[in-house]
Amino acid sequence: MEGLEKIHIKKVLGPTQTGTAVLLGNDKKTFVMFIGLYEGAAIVRELNGEVPPRPLTHELLAYILDGFNIRIKRIVISNIVNNTFCATLVLEQKVVDGDGDWVGKRNEVRIDARPSDCLVLALKSKSEIYCTPAVLEQVRDVSEELGLAEKEASKTEEEEDGISFTKPDFLNQKWDELDLGLDKQTGDEEGE
Repeated sequence: MEGLEKIHIKKVLGPTQTGTAVLLGNDKKTFVMFIGLYEGAAIVRELNGEVPPRPLTHELLAYILDGFNIRIKRIVISNIVNNTFCATLVLEQKVVDGDGDWVGKRNEVRIDARPSDCLVLALKSKSEIYCTPAVLEQVRDVSEELGLAEKEASKTEEEEDGISFTKPDFLNQKWDELDLGLDKQTGDEEGE
């Protein structure tokens, strides 16, 4: 996976009743990925450092990985297939002998996964998030629209002396009508 671009979660808009918009990118480009309501809520919980009272699915998976001494090496937003974002979860495990001592070797496994789940796990494990150049070429840059929306939001906040939420123009449309530089809206099944 050469030529990967390091990205991060810039902003999460939602969750709303219809889902969540996650803005991902770096200094060069920002793009939007629409994900499901529950995955969006899990990302927001991680960003806010909230711990659910009982382990949810992402916590369970993190506990299993930790129990087998497997770390998340990185996640990669790897492709767009049929207008759906795809991700690769790169896992690494140290090989140990019968006494549990590291023998100097590592196993690496790459697993296809939903990007929304990978984003939650990356936040949990403080792992880096990458994107392939092919994906960055296909998505529409929303940096300018995001910048305008942030300026409007801060202007409104100054006027009202409170917190406000201003949707960027691209979020005022129905999700299935958005022009993200693809034929149709991108995401996985179940709203992603």
